[in-house]
Order: sequence, then C-alpha cells, then structure tokens
Amino acid sequence: MISASKHLVPLKPKLFADRQCPRCASTELDAIGAVFPGIHILGEYACRACGYSFYHDLPVGFAVDHDVAIGKDDGVMHDKKGVEEWVKGPLLEAFTKPSDAEVRIERRILRPAKRVVILNTLDYLYGHVLLKLWNAQHYLEANPDLGLIVILPKSFEWLIPQGASEAWLVDLKLGQSHSWYRSIDRQVNAFLADFDEAWMGKGYAHPDKSKIEIERFTGVKPFQIERFADEKPCITFVLREDRLWFRTPLHKLKYRVMMKLGMRGLARWYFLADQQRLAMASLRRIRKQMPAVEAIIVGLGDKRTVPSGVIDLRTRSMSVETELAWCHAYARSQIVVGVHGSNMLLPTALAGGCIEVLPHDRYGNIVQDVAVRCSDVMQLFLYRFVDEFASPRTIARHANSMLAHFRVFFRNNRTNVP
Repeated sequence: MISASKHLVPLKPKLFADRQCPRCASTELDAIGAVFPGIHILGEYACRACGYSFYHDLPVGFAVDHDVAIGKDDGVMHDKKGVEEWVKGPLLEAFTKPSDAEVRIERRILRPAKRVVILNTLDYLYGHVLLKLWNAQHYLEANPDLGLIVILPKSFEWLIPQGASEAWLVDLKLGQSHSWYRSIDRQVNAFLADFDEAWMGKGYAHPDKSKIEIERFTGVKPFQIERFADEKPCITFVLREDRLWFRTPLHKLKYRVMMKLGMRGLARWYFLADQQRLAMASLRRIRKQMPAVEAIIVGLGDKRTVPSGVIDLRTRSMSVETELAWCHAYARSQIVVGVHGSNMLLPTALAGGCIEVLPHDRYGNIVQDVAVRCSDVMQLFLYRFVDEFASPRTIARHANSMLAHFRVFFRNNRTNVP
C-alpha cells in the first residue's frame, strides 16, 4: 500500500501524525495541517492532553534524522535528538523572524495528476539541492501511479526530470532559502487544494548515486564506461575559485594569512594562477606518456591562457547553455579532476571516473560529492582520492594508470567473472 511506504510521508487527506507532544509526550494529537516555509516542511499539531500547539519537522530531507519541534505560541525549540546547530539554528531564527517578502513560484504543469508525491529540493547549498533532486528517479520508478511534483529553485529549472508531473519553480537565490517565507507556504497550500491525495517524498540527503540515470535530468548521455579504453582520451579539470588546490601546506598558510591581512586581490591573483599551473603541469606529465590526451577546463572564473589542445570553458556568467556545454565536456571525459565539493557531483555523474583532491578537513565527507556510477570493484579503479597537496606527478600517475590499465582491469573484473 502506498500509505505504508517508508519513503513517503502522508500529507493529504490525512497529515503524518506519528509524533508526540514535546511538552507532555502524549501521542494523542490533532494534525492541523502542513506548513511550507522553505527548506523545512513542518506539520502543525495540537496536543489533546495538555493543549500545547507546536510545529514539528516532517521526516523530509535532513529532517529524516535531524527533526525538531517548535512551540507555536511560545517559540520554544524542542530538540530531543541533539540536532546539529547548522540544521536547527537557522530554522529557529527564521521562525522568530518570518519574512513577508513575496516569493514568486511558477507552477508548471507537465502531466496532470490528482494523486501526487511532492519532492522538496529547496536548500541553501547547491549540492544539497542536487542530491535531493536525484531522489526524483526513485519516486518515478517506485510510484508510477502517482504524479511527481518537484519544488525546485528557479535556477535548477534545466534539471526538471523527465516524467515529472509538475514543477514548482521558486524564484529565490540559494543563499536566501533559510528564511521562513509566508508567501511560499500560502502558495504551496493553495496548489495542494487541486489534489485528491498527496504525499511528501522523503528526499534523502544522500541517495544511492550509483542508480541515478543522469540523462533523465540533464538530457546528456553519460560517458560509456565500457568504451573507456576505446574513445580518444580526454580529461576535464574542474577548477573552482572558492576552494583551491594548493601546492604545499605553506602555500595554504600563506593564502589564509594574506586573506586575513586584507590582501585578497593579490592572494587570489597568485594562487588562482598557481592552481592552473598545477593542473597544466599534471596535463604535461600525462601527455608525456599519452600525447593524444585532450583537456578541458570548466569552472566559475575567468578564462586564462592555456596550452595548445586545451579548451577553456570557464565563465562568470552561468546560463543553461553553459551548464549543458559543461555537461557535454564531462560526458566526453574518461576522467574529471577537481577539489572536493558539490562542483564534482555533475562531473562524476557524467564522466567515466575521477581523481579528487581531498582536503584534510573533508575526510568525513569523502564520496558525498562523487556520483559513483558503479557498485562493484570498478569503483576502486575509476574513483581515486589524493591528498590536498598532491603533486602534478601524483595526479599524472593516477591518470596514466587509469587510461593504460583500464582494458585489462575491466576484462578481469567485468568480463571474465562467473
């Protein structure tokens, strides 16, 4: 039965009511309705035992594990799970200072349906939005009798998944998503009136990325791993400007000191140039063994002088055309190289494999930003992680090994297996 699915949260005609009063612990509650202020989706409840009225996170997004309750009248936050500050802090602040700003939501109806599952992807971080959105594939496949509605930042419009019933495009910058918007709640609840039955999709923060069919979202066919050794070798360098690849610990220290001393312009000029030097030195070493390797550079930033045979797609002005150009670059690449971060999600979803520069303070987040496309031992071959101060020699050794040894490794672990 749909209502019993562990991946769906009842919304209409009856709201999810598996909650207890945060004041007296009674489970005798009246479920009043759902509230949609932005990132968090909450249920409004009234306790029959003590009369306490409160909002409680529905188990959606990060609130699957990190849910809190807030007293409707007293504004007291009830946190029985010890939720981390980065989750609960912004929510309480937004609740105490709700916004009356009018946020435009474009309702785009693609395949009309009366019974739907709603996936909320709103978040303040690019990677969080993308990961929540990738849950859409599960709901399309597991619940074909329900229409899928995605609540999506307007800037992600180009990633509406094929097969979606509706897209509710919220015209809001990611950095503004933490607020408690009365206008979003009002519009979403008005839309809900058109449906006979509705559920919220849990929208897990870390879906199984090996199952994602990225072409459903981007319209771009990913690199065919089986042809890794047959296609002309291509490597894409993802060079971001807000998290750099440093040559040594001393270089990183110098960068931080210069930034604190107000020397931002000089620091960025030197270290952005040095990051490109590291990437191009890696390419030179790769080409010593494999001269035919082509290279592409993508990233938010300014174009720079590059060696022959390198395509520079960097820009400071994003558009759908640019997004798709980058996706096609990833999809023609055996390997993408870049520093850990959400900037690696789409590249790894489309490329054959990756070499990721992993900062020490990101060890706890390892692989969260990598859309691993296989679930067997090929993972260990195609997805490499190197130290944050990895040298061009190290990058080249990994890349040359992947390009040179793929055919034998694939035969031994995919072809000649029982």
